Amino acid sequence: MSDYSSEDIVKYSISGDGARVKEAIHGALADKVMKHLEAKKAEVAQSMFNPVSNPEQETQPAAVETENTPAEA
Repeated sequence: MSDYSSEDIVKYSISGDGARVKEAIHGALADKVMKHLEAKKAEVAQSMFNPVSNPEQETQPAAVETENTPAEA
């Protein structure tokens, strides 16, 4: 991962170094995306291997009432 910050992006923009600005923006965004993906990955793994049991969902499902309507011929 790169070590670019928003200060680097501003500094490169002021100096007129377009290539480094682009590199810094891509690096900073890539770091943010990777951090969020790693957090989501841990969250999914946690819920996958340690499911939370909800007592309300473990009860018997309620009977579904249906209307008996005459079939049209």
